[in-house]
This record gives sequence, structure tokens and C-alpha cells, in this order.
Amino acid sequence: MKIIISDFDLTFFTDEYLENIKLINEFVNRGNMFIIATGRNITHLEKDIKGFNIDYAYLICNDGGIAFDSQGNCVYRKDIGETIVKPIFEMLKNDSNNIITFIDNATNYVNDPNAKANAIISQYRDIEKADVMLNNIISKYPSVHGYLSQNWINLTHESVNKATGIKALVKLFDLNEDNIYTIGDNINDLEMINEYHGYVVENGIDEIKVIAKGVVKSFKDLIKIVDESHID
Repeated sequence: MKIIISDFDLTFFTDEYLENIKLINEFVNRGNMFIIATGRNITHLEKDIKGFNIDYAYLICNDGGIAFDSQGNCVYRKDIGETIVKPIFEMLKNDSNNIITFIDNATNYVNDPNAKANAIISQYRDIEKADVMLNNIISKYPSVHGYLSQNWINLTHESVNKATGIKALVKLFDLNEDNIYTIGDNINDLEMINEYHGYVVENGIDEIKVIAKGVVKSFKDLIKIVDESHID
């Protein structure tokens, strides 16, 4: 059994979305597995996967902070430490560069600093100022990990990334790591592309292209590569 683990936005969820779904379902029907790994939370992701009959086995959400099976059951979760959620939230909320800050409780975005936080996100105005704020937070609270996406500061537990989310599933469900292929386009895909048979779509950033096994024009090209590989 071969396993494809794909980033969602701009990788699997593109102008070729319906074709990608058809091809990946055929891939699964041939005895393989498909997993989505996204920075979105489950509620935000479900808006674009419900009703499309995608034959996925697991969903890795919040950049690896939480994972669900195909029935929507949480099978893995790693939250930010409870004692530091409120002070981080207040740092971001009181920053003049901040537009809005949310606690991601794994299903919804809330503005309650006392909520259980699988992730914290904050929309910024200026990217350079946001980078300073991000570095200040990580320096003050080294038990969190963060990165800047377009318009947002993204924070999770220090151990969380898409690769650690994959490793959790590997351990829980005895998956063969040698048979895992990953594909993405952005900085939050770096670890999973580096640690597995990683590919980057053509529109992806250069930083991950240089560590990838290959660059493909689109998601469907990866399916061809995996089908033709000699890994059992």
C-alpha cells in the first residue's frame, strides 16, 4: 500500500479540484491510502471537502496539531500549554500591528483567551513588524512554534508540524513510513516534504523546492509518479 499525504490549499484544492478527487479516489480503490494535511482547522476544511466524496483515511489539521479519521473522530491532538495561551493572546491583541487574534480550539476560532488552544492565529498589517512580534513570542515562550503565512501569524505547540502529525498516525495505525509520499507548496509543508518522499507543486516556494525529491506541475502528476514507483 502506498500513501499520498497532500497539503490542501493550492496543492490539492486548485482549479483541477474535481479531477484531483477523481484520480485520488481511483488511487485509493487500487488499494492505497490518501491523507490531507492542512493548516486549516476541521470546520474551515469541511466547507470545501463535504459533499465531494473524497476517499481520505485521515485529516491532519492545524499544521499537525490535530488529526481526525474519516468518521470525524479525533485520533491525535497536541495543544499549546494552557498557562501560556492567555499571555500570548494578550501580546498579540495589544500589538498595534494586530488586526484580530483568535484561539483555534480545534473546531472553531474564538476570542476567549481562556479557551483550550490547539493553535493561535493573529492577522497582521505589516509583515516586518509581524516577524518581530513572532520572534519575540518564540523567544519569550520557547514551547511554541510559529511561522508567517499571508496576513497571519500562526502559532502551535513547539513539537507540532505536519511531519509530527504524520508520525503520530504512523505510530497509531502502524503505517509504513517508507511508502509515504508528500506534496505541498508552502513553508508549513517543509518538514513533511523533507522527511518523506516529498514533492512540491510548480507554484510552490523555492525554499521547499530545494529540499524536495522533485517538482511536479500539479497534484495529478504525483499520482503518476507514485503509481510507477517500485516501493511496495
